[in-house]
Amino acid sequence: MDSRSSPTETQSLNHVLRPLFPPPVRVQRSQHLPGHLHTLRLLTLSNGDRLMFKGSPLSNTALLRREKFCLETEARFLALLGHSANPCIPQLYHYDPHGSQLASACLIRQYVRGTSLSEMHHQLSGHQRSGIDRHLGFLASVISQNAAPAFGSLQEVAMGGGTPRWRSAFRSLFEGVLRDAEDMFITLPYAQIRDELSRLSSALEEVTLPRLVVVDFGRPSHVLLDEESKQLSGVVDFGNALWGDMLMAEIFDRPSSAVWEGAGLSSSWTRQEQTRLLLYSCYRSVCQITIQYYRSRDEAMELEARRRLTASIAAMGLQCSQ
Repeated sequence: MDSRSSPTETQSLNHVLRPLFPPPVRVQRSQHLPGHLHTLRLLTLSNGDRLMFKGSPLSNTALLRREKFCLETEARFLALLGHSANPCIPQLYHYDPHGSQLASACLIRQYVRGTSLSEMHHQLSGHQRSGIDRHLGFLASVISQNAAPAFGSLQEVAMGGGTPRWRSAFRSLFEGVLRDAEDMFITLPYAQIRDELSRLSSALEEVTLPRLVVVDFGRPSHVLLDEESKQLSGVVDFGNALWGDMLMAEIFDRPSSAVWEGAGLSSSWTRQEQTRLLLYSCYRSVCQITIQYYRSRDEAMELEARRRLTASIAAMGLQCSQ
């Protein structure tokens, strides 16, 4: 047992895992993984298996509106994808929304072995990167094959809520992060962003079927590769999933041709698709800027997000003038 894991915690973990594994199997080691929004522990079992424990953020952690439901969202996503048995999507073993056994809400999922794409991208050949992009595009398509009766968060729709129009759902989502930014007094062109969103949101009406999408799907830090084969070994972090437009996934933000090929989509965008992609890029940039003020600020990352936001707003202005 790791010295940072108390005997009481280990006993509780063993109680949770007892119905999932044969009686002799127990938690042998619980290793805390620092530097994450949620509490993460790598659990090593006595049979050699590894699991990932993910708990609620610390009570004093400042959260964006959408982040308050990330744990539940990830659990719902993994439960939805469980039937597909896709080797790149980790299996959900346990979810406790109330923390009845481990003092706080938590989930336990399959451990995905690998090194992140953000760490390995310099080691990849063009051919290897194309293969990874193609696989990610295919996975995004597989995820989007799940559909729902309404647009919105996984929680809302599961409870019979949501909205029949993607336009309304996306505007509500965007307004949420703008308010998060305003709460922290972040300097952004709020009026201009809201004006462009209002003028261009008719392009969102083209999306009529609510599909499952992970907004930050394809982010290099969430993509894990096998160090030897340089192939995709798995994808992690699904707390930003919702019922919406497949093209909102980050993998479609300036994608390679291999991404389009893997997803089975045409790389020739219609005007409406171009507009939607600009709106999603703008939303993502605002999120990335805002998160810097809720966490330890990375000035380089913030500057890049602001640059991309400025470019997106300028491009949206051109869309309106044409």
